[in-house]
Amino acid sequence: MSTARAGRSLGAFEPSLAQLRDWRQSTAEALAQLRRWALVNQLTDEHTAMRLAHLERRLSSERLAIAFVAEVSRGKSELINALFFADLGARLLPAGAGLTTMCPAEIFHDATRPPSIRVLAIESREESRALREHIADSATWREIPLDPGRPETLAEAFDVLSETQVVAASEAHALGLPVGEAASVEIPRWRYALVNFPHPLLEMGLVILDTPGLNALGNEPELTLHRLPEADAIVFVLSVDTGATRSDLDLWRRHVEPLEETAGARYIVLNKIDGLRDGLKPESQVFGEIDRQVRATAEALRVAPTQVFALSAKQGLVARIQGDGDAFAKSRLYRLEQALAGGLVHARQVDHAAAVRAEARALLAESRALIDSRRGFVEDQVAELSQLQGRNQKLVDTLGRKAADERKRIEEARTALVGLRAVHNRLADDLAGLLDPNRARDEGIKARAAVVASPFSAGIGSAVDAYFREVGGRIERAIAVIHEVKVMMVTVNRKFAAEYGISPVEVADFATDRFPTELARLEAVCRRELKSASSLLTRGSGKLAALFFDSVALKAIHVFEIADREVRVWMNAFIRPLEAQVSAFQEQANYRIGGMARIRNAEGDLIDRVGELQHYLDEQVRLSREWDGHRERIQALLAVREASLAPGDSD
Repeated sequence: MSTARAGRSLGAFEPSLAQLRDWRQSTAEALAQLRRWALVNQLTDEHTAMRLAHLERRLSSERLAIAFVAEVSRGKSELINALFFADLGARLLPAGAGLTTMCPAEIFHDATRPPSIRVLAIESREESRALREHIADSATWREIPLDPGRPETLAEAFDVLSETQVVAASEAHALGLPVGEAASVEIPRWRYALVNFPHPLLEMGLVILDTPGLNALGNEPELTLHRLPEADAIVFVLSVDTGATRSDLDLWRRHVEPLEETAGARYIVLNKIDGLRDGLKPESQVFGEIDRQVRATAEALRVAPTQVFALSAKQGLVARIQGDGDAFAKSRLYRLEQALAGGLVHARQVDHAAAVRAEARALLAESRALIDSRRGFVEDQVAELSQLQGRNQKLVDTLGRKAADERKRIEEARTALVGLRAVHNRLADDLAGLLDPNRARDEGIKARAAVVASPFSAGIGSAVDAYFREVGGRIERAIAVIHEVKVMMVTVNRKFAAEYGISPVEVADFATDRFPTELARLEAVCRRELKSASSLLTRGSGKLAALFFDSVALKAIHVFEIADREVRVWMNAFIRPLEAQVSAFQEQANYRIGGMARIRNAEGDLIDRVGELQHYLDEQVRLSREWDGHRERIQALLAVREASLAPGDSD
């Protein structure tokens, strides 16, 4: 395999993914250094450090997913081969006459498992288990080993993705698959495939999702509700020889267009433009026909023409394998490749930078406040003690009173903090109850039982509506409590700064719109896919309806899990630094009073004390310089242009 790859390029994806990987590694290293530095110098707590360590692990393990969506025979598998696997010297996915991928396939690399294709039987649809539950249970899959060292064996192994079987129409209907008037129908043999393949692009974190047509998406909730919305980009493939057919438009409008969160990362491919060249037409006429079809496709899909990429996947694959630069240019494959490699990788880097910025900013603000507090305290002490070296007893008494006043002020701050902690805990308990994922799971189980038990479509609709009223109401009540927390944070910051000299705690704003928005999206999918008359007729059984709804409920539970986790982190990011500052002030007051006692005992102690404080001050100056270094390094890594590239900008 290495020999086959030696003379072939991996295209624009390799440098882009390598750049993203190197950036993530550098950013994770910078965060690790900041975390260790803050812990060693007692500038943060274990909770904050653990949160930063979690982000470091995320940066190391994140993947980049691209979903390919198309009806059968649009050249989708050939496009995947041309974009990612031409360096193999042959097709990886089955493509061509009589060969097409019949089941959804997820292609990735997992170094902990041997190379293989795992396939899940179509009959598993009869079970009341979501696809993600099957994915977690390796015992339910058939495994076909792959030998990357023998490229000639791969094509035969991958033919399993094209396998079909003929069953009675009643059996297909029971599986939730569409049937016509015939007594028997041809259906896919497999429900889903997991392909673990050691390829350089996949090893750098690329994941490819190949979805075969409207029937697969319409009958597999996991794809509609999870895999497609969670993809970083969606490539929708049409064919020049058919144009945008009714089934193409149905697939687009039901499963791609509603995904508003992926609107900036949708790439429409108009494939097979090599068919427009018959050897007699001049290139200008061919270009004119391509331009006409691009505009017609853009109008049919209601997108900008710059989102449509006319190309020939077959021509691009063959040209790449043969090293024919002219033919590759004519295939126009490079336009899509550059748009995907540039815009998609950049968008992921922007997302990573936003997450890192939020976590690092909190730790930097907390550690800087503590350094400045320590430094200011020591500078005051040095100035005061320098005046005492003349044994000015009156000044000693004055400083003693000042220390006593400071202790009183800190005690008042600690008392106020106890009250604040009580309010904080009450609000945190309220939010924990409202956002409890276990309660969300119980509501999902209750709704699933109601759907299964309902003999009529109206009952199914009522159960679904009641479920979304319950979970939506809890989210809305939680948002009201979060607003109360925000008001409390502003009030506390102002009070503690004015009355006790405590530096305000900088806390990032907590966005709440995303939670009801995600529930609204799930409800819209439910309305379209579960409650529609066509869905009820084609699925036919309460078990299948319940399976579909179970996927919705699992996604809603995930929303509550995220909200619950992020609310806890956000609230702790306010109360913990405040407690740390009050504790630091308490230590400083005790230190001052202890120092005054020693001053009264001996002038020699005073000189030693000034020396100790000067050494401590030097330490804080050093920490301040190191803090500047950590901040500058992280800021340089996060200096990512936030305006994402739109598809087609690379032309």
